[in-house]
Amino acid sequence: MVISDKHTLTTVSVSNKPHYTSNFTLRGRPFIIRCGYNTRNKKRWIILTDQANRPILTQTFMSDGKQCQLNHLANRYDLSFMVTLKKKDRYKYIPEDYDYLNWADDFDLYFIGTSQSLQERLWVNGREAYVGG
Repeated sequence: MVISDKHTLTTVSVSNKPHYTSNFTLRGRPFIIRCGYNTRNKKRWIILTDQANRPILTQTFMSDGKQCQLNHLANRYDLSFMVTLKKKDRYKYIPEDYDYLNWADDFDLYFIGTSQSLQERLWVNGREAYVGG
């Protein structure tokens, strides 16, 4: 789904299986998601990799409202995205001690980001430094 010409939103459905691997596409490129469940803290973790098994997000525990930035390898694919869980019912109360085992009942995984050309990224990240006087 395109929000505007610069911001994009991609939804990835999750599963209630305790541990699984799945494929998904982001901006037309294939990626792999590995999901697991930690019985001790009752949270879900995800790992995102490209098809060559290079991580674009190392093992990260997800929770309601948490946003995670993809790492520098995502720049190789022009991906400037945050990953977050989005409630299916925005009015549902999620307690602090929520058990994420059946997270697919309440959440989807969202990738929210911007689409920038290389020139735009260089312009934003370019810096000039003047030394001396």
